[in-house]
Amino acid sequence: MAEVFRGLRREQGRHALQRSFEDLTFLEPSSIRLYFRAADIYRRLCEIGHTVRSTVDCVIAVIAEENGCYVLARDRDMHAILGSGALRVRRWPSEPARG
Repeated sequence: MAEVFRGLRREQGRHALQRSFEDLTFLEPSSIRLYFRAADIYRRLCEIGHTVRSTVDCVIAVIAEENGCYVLARDRDMHAILGSGALRVRRWPSEPARG
């Protein structure tokens, strides 16, 4: 959530967006095992040549997987994490099938 608000360039609409976020359900890691899994994902990506700039993205992806959630992201690291096949989590909006 901090990344969203950090990236806002204009004050206009910030309060409305903040109110919308206040109505959301927030998820947290259920146990230390999620942090271990996030670290495993981070290492796996490094092994295939993609160094994720922040392990926070790995933690977010693992929490989403655990809770069956979609991930809304415009971030190259999150796209690499979700596209790695290491997790069963999907982007929102879903990408159209390629054929």
